[in-house]
Amino acid sequence: MYSLEKTIEEGKLRPDANLLVMEIEQRALAFVTLQLVYHHVAQGVLDDIPWVVSFCSICNGGAAFSPQVNGQVLQFSVRGVYDAMILMGDDETGSYWDHLTGLCVHGNLTGQRMNRHSNLLHMTARKALTAHPGIQVAFYPLGAEQQAEAQEDEVWRKEAQPEWSTRLQQTLANEDTRLPRLDMGLGVWTDHQSRYYPMTQLNLIDNALIDKLDGRQLLVYIDPVSQVPDAFYTDATEAITRRDTIQLNNGDTLRDGGVFNKEGQLRRVERPLQLFSRWYAFAVRFPGCGIYAGA
Repeated sequence: MYSLEKTIEEGKLRPDANLLVMEIEQRALAFVTLQLVYHHVAQGVLDDIPWVVSFCSICNGGAAFSPQVNGQVLQFSVRGVYDAMILMGDDETGSYWDHLTGLCVHGNLTGQRMNRHSNLLHMTARKALTAHPGIQVAFYPLGAEQQAEAQEDEVWRKEAQPEWSTRLQQTLANEDTRLPRLDMGLGVWTDHQSRYYPMTQLNLIDNALIDKLDGRQLLVYIDPVSQVPDAFYTDATEAITRRDTIQLNNGDTLRDGGVFNKEGQLRRVERPLQLFSRWYAFAVRFPGCGIYAGA
């Protein structure tokens, strides 16, 4: 692992590079999105705490878990596709695991679930440096052929309507057709409630809204720096977008990728579990979830 700031200074990453960021006990670790697009799964240790992250370029979803199950650290890799998403497998037992929920779906450990470390959030390197001063990056350099393959997959991932093969479509069961399959948006959930915020809805209301999830006030917005949706709990009741900032009526300001209080100090925020993904992926994992349709 390397200092993200130094990695940028050395020219190995651009400030606008896309990253995926997780947290373990208030320490953040970044991954280069393009590298995870190729590898799909990465695993390691941070401050003696084991972690495993997954990212699926088909559904655009990813998660961060503890790979320690029943006192044993399992070693994971991609083993196939199920429900039009990658499916992980462990070397030790040969079991198969859902990469978004951490649930073992087949094998000796069926029904076991990995503990989730945190969200795996999309952000630019610039935003990550502001939001998490001193953040490190897990860097997995790609060879020339790997880089070319990853770039092709990245272009496909970002398409609004990427072409699906018949074989891929056949892996998707129990599809929820309330929204178009490949729409993008932010899904959030608690133990009692789940809701999906389509990007089209966020665009219609100036990229920021205040909502309630499971009885708590929630800001859902498209970040001005990374241009991807995000959400955190707040006591604010109004959000106003002003070019590259979002102003809340509790004195907080979102700028440069961070949340600053009225004294101008960077502050930590509490986020619900969330997933920036295509509609089908969130809907199949959270059946019957709510869909935000405006105030």
